[in-house]
Amino acid sequence: MEQGADLLAFLRRVTGEPRTAEDLLHETFVRAIRAQSRLPVDGARPWLFRIATNLAVSHLRRRRLLSFLPFAREHASEHDAFDVEGAQVRAAMRSIPTDQAVALVLTLHQGFSRREAAALLGVGEETMKSRIARGRLNFTAAYKRLERGLRA
Repeated sequence: MEQGADLLAFLRRVTGEPRTAEDLLHETFVRAIRAQSRLPVDGARPWLFRIATNLAVSHLRRRRLLSFLPFAREHASEHDAFDVEGAQVRAAMRSIPTDQAVALVLTLHQGFSRREAAALLGVGEETMKSRIARGRLNFTAAYKRLERGLRA
């Protein structure tokens, strides 16, 4: 499907995990196929992004809950050593509230307008504006902490 590449890029940015993003993309299309009779009139793209966003948010919530368990911590990838800045960006994104991270990725990387992203997430445009503003501030602070070598 033509939306696959955009959805995968979105999920990679939100989760910071390529394999997880691929799994969530697969699940997005499984759910879309099962619910294709409910495809909205305004098109598939926002609908697919809503499904993917809901799956990503659920995954991130589960991951944050499991991060408190010592045996469930994620291990660094061998690729992180070669992409320090990318690893910092992913770590900073993971450290900010999920709703803010999703708002930033939808608007800054996926090209949705504030109004479209708000509709996609089922929130008001002012709420989306607030999430983006807070997300920018929190991301910047988290990234700076990481640059200084502190834990986010």
